[in-house]
Amino acid sequence: MRKIDLGSIVALAFVIATPAQAGLFGLPKFKVEQSDDRFSADGLTTYSGLYNRISKKSLAGGVHIDDKGVFIEPFAVKNRASGAVVALSFFIHNEADYSTNYGSPLTLGAPQRITFITGEGGPIALAIKRGDSKWSSATTYNSITRSASAAVTETGFADLTAEQYQRIVNATALAVRIEGTERSMTYETRDIAKTFVPNLKTFYEQYVAK
Repeated sequence: MRKIDLGSIVALAFVIATPAQAGLFGLPKFKVEQSDDRFSADGLTTYSGLYNRISKKSLAGGVHIDDKGVFIEPFAVKNRASGAVVALSFFIHNEADYSTNYGSPLTLGAPQRITFITGEGGPIALAIKRGDSKWSSATTYNSITRSASAAVTETGFADLTAEQYQRIVNATALAVRIEGTERSMTYETRDIAKTFVPNLKTFYEQYVAK
């Protein structure tokens, strides 16, 4: 399996879709989207998971009751003719807000590294490539608190092998640490959403192993 540069345009397309579709009443169920390849001549197709939030635990120490937080979406590039996987990644994005009153306690900065402890073997440390932060051009004003706020989306890709992916989904005690340019966050086993690993496993079985 060779590594290819997917480009930041792909990442941005999925990030923009996530908060818009999620709405105000929590997250939809995990799903997988395939790229529209009708006009592509490279022979490749992509599959990306959506809504795979790692935890309801927020970077500020509270609990998310909205559609914000850190998402780790499985992302695979396959050869359309042979079905072979040519690239496998995690597309990582943090959906947060900036407030003129409270600043940005829910932001990581540009994501730099993500590390998985699986309970067996050494840590799986992955560099996050093309780490970036984008601010929404739309600003809302709260007349009661006299504050303005804007959405912030932080993104990046972490390439990994199929063997590393399998270790993560078969972990006996998974813990995850994500590092950004501004702050870091550790999710212990008890913090990780019950749907997180099953979503990754479903993606692997349906779009990587086949």
